Amino acid sequence: FAPFLDGISAEWLDFSKDGKWIAYVSYPDGALWKCRTDGSDKMQLSFPPSHPVLPRWSPDGLTLIYFEFPLGAAKPGHIFQISAEGGTPQEVLPADRNNQQDPNWSPDGTRIVFAGDANDASGGNTGPDIRILDLRTHKVTPVPGSQSLYSPRWSPDGRHLAAMTGDSEML
Repeated sequence: FAPFLDGISAEWLDFSKDGKWIAYVSYPDGALWKCRTDGSDKMQLSFPPSHPVLPRWSPDGLTLIYFEFPLGAAKPGHIFQISAEGGTPQEVLPADRNNQQDPNWSPDGTRIVFAGDANDASGGNTGPDIRILDLRTHKVTPVPGSQSLYSPRWSPDGRHLAAMTGDSEML
């Protein structure tokens, strides 16, 4: 093990697929940043009151997605995307009134898989389901049999998904 980014207080980091860049959220202020793995070329990508969670690099390294936690029943958690070069974050599905959390890119970068709030899965109700957004058509499709599952991840070939159960006892 070797330390990196010495002295930075950060959480929720992700490495670009080429291994040259890191995206992270500074703690405690909650801003999204990117920098090279040696700490150089540091650039702030988001600003308060935005509070990104779990940023993920697109396979081509051009875009980051993340979500923001829900702020009550009237403001569910939503997914945002932002250019790796900066700019204004854009909601991916602004009209969707469901929780959108823990987004992840498909290996080919054409789809985003995400789920609802994991806390919805722990109370014995039907909980969240896993959904896939096709970026070419903007169509959202629920994954059959995914009720009460969250934290979806693609297999390296993009043919399968893994997810956790609400009680975190099974994968």
